[in-house]
Amino acid sequence: MPMIPTEQVSGVAATADGEGRPPGVGRLALPSRIKLQEYTLVGVVLALVVIGSILEPDTFPTADNLRAILTQASVVGVLAIGMTFVIATAGIDLSVGSVVAAAGIAGGLVVDSGAVAFVAVAIGFGLGLGLVNGTAIAYGKVVPFVATLAMLAIARGLALLMSEKSPISLLGSEGVRWFGTGEIVGVPVSIVIFAGIATGGWVLLNRTRYGRHVVAAGGNREAARIAGVPVRRVVFSVYCLSGLLAGLAAVLLSGRLASASPVAGELLELDAIGAAVIGGTSLAGGRATIVGTFLGVMVFAIMFNLLTQLDLATEWQQIVKGAIILGAVLIQRPERI
Repeated sequence: MPMIPTEQVSGVAATADGEGRPPGVGRLALPSRIKLQEYTLVGVVLALVVIGSILEPDTFPTADNLRAILTQASVVGVLAIGMTFVIATAGIDLSVGSVVAAAGIAGGLVVDSGAVAFVAVAIGFGLGLGLVNGTAIAYGKVVPFVATLAMLAIARGLALLMSEKSPISLLGSEGVRWFGTGEIVGVPVSIVIFAGIATGGWVLLNRTRYGRHVVAAGGNREAARIAGVPVRRVVFSVYCLSGLLAGLAAVLLSGRLASASPVAGELLELDAIGAAVIGGTSLAGGRATIVGTFLGVMVFAIMFNLLTQLDLATEWQQIVKGAIILGAVLIQRPERI
């Protein structure tokens, strides 16, 4: 299957129909469409920056505030990259917020053994829960919504059980706190990691056979199977990737808070899904964009930083977030079958 030089791909088949589209491909997204959405998001980001600079000229357009925005966006950003791959296969992962909490607690239980042990256990635990999701969905044929909803409850329960319903302090571990407060060449570690994950995700999606298989499996699974795509393995792998990145997000969040909490990560799954969707990744599968997801994360981060500075009540911030997600879904017009 030839590489399409853009961040969206559709299904695969051997021949084309009268309109030049592969038969059986449910969604054929033209390169110009997703690029237009990305350019629009760039405009939205710039508009938010301008508005923020006008409304809060003393606090918003500062280097410290920019660092704060990017640092706060890093956790959701890492989750959103994994969510992009999941949604590209026409799946969903509702469990990532709870997995963040469980992975953080699992790491916290071994933090006395050092920061390396914390990181390894947190990421490994997240990967393990992602593996359970992937097995249930790819091989157990459980609907993704149901499987990950069940994992949402299981992972949160595990977090509460392992921690005995109490946070685990990480103040004594400078190594773990470095992930949340440290710097690399003057840039916060969490921002560097987010940028690295986003770059790696872009390469994986757009410059590898695996990335093409991911979107092909989401575009039309039967056509993908005919073309030789190992659909089950691909679907299994994206949930493992999502779990692994949830474990990494737990490391970043725990380092920033200097604590592993069983109630951490609540509603982060909605932020991750929302960022991917407003970025242009299709909930019906077969289309994905890492650049769009990155921009979606930034739209949310900048907006809520500004709303917080304007002292808008939290409940109104949630209403705004929901309205944005709903609007993003509505503008994703159904494409021809």
